[in-house]
Amino acid sequence: MCYDVSMKREINPEVCRYIGNEILPKYHQLKGHTDTHISDVIERSLKIAQDLEDINLDMVYVIAAYHDLGRLIDNETHHLESAKMLRADSALKAFFTDEEIETMAEAVEDHRASLKGDPRSLYGKIVSSADRSCDIDEILIRAYDYNRTLHPEFSEKETIETIRLVLRGKYIPGAYGDKKMYFRTPEYDAFLKKVDEITSTPEGFYKIQTEFNKKRFGKK
Repeated sequence: MCYDVSMKREINPEVCRYIGNEILPKYHQLKGHTDTHISDVIERSLKIAQDLEDINLDMVYVIAAYHDLGRLIDNETHHLESAKMLRADSALKAFFTDEEIETMAEAVEDHRASLKGDPRSLYGKIVSSADRSCDIDEILIRAYDYNRTLHPEFSEKETIETIRLVLRGKYIPGAYGDKKMYFRTPEYDAFLKKVDEITSTPEGFYKIQTEFNKKRFGKK
């Protein structure tokens, strides 16, 4: 087993070994999209997929593992870069057909919640839904680190306000992160309401993010 999830079907151990040794370590180079995020997306993807008929769990695992790898090249087009990297990985031909590789690449391209239209396959819907975290702390960490890296010239107040606007544009009820959730859970609905609450005013969110950063970085 690749992950400690209650699985009814197992994943090919050779696929696990290859992804674990050759692909996942590449995420160490990224800031704002941590190893924990990738592991969480893989685990959530597998949990969604295990009860769906005619779904190849090996493919689900590879899609989730690759979905953000393109951030090594460019954040804005990372979904396209990730798909290119997957298509170019000749080692995957030992485990999958050309058609399966193309399906996986398309799912990686389609995983962003901001995608116009719906993913082309169920695989795309799985990883797109799994990419939605329900953990407020994880979101605050990822958003802060990413925006600090993207805009080092911003003041602390500018960074935090940018984060607030991004979160409201993506995660509050009715935003695209809500509409593009294909496998809903009560936990995710509660998460959306919480984001709406904490980002409702610039002053309130600034205080929340500042206090969170103090605890995280040990500042007084």
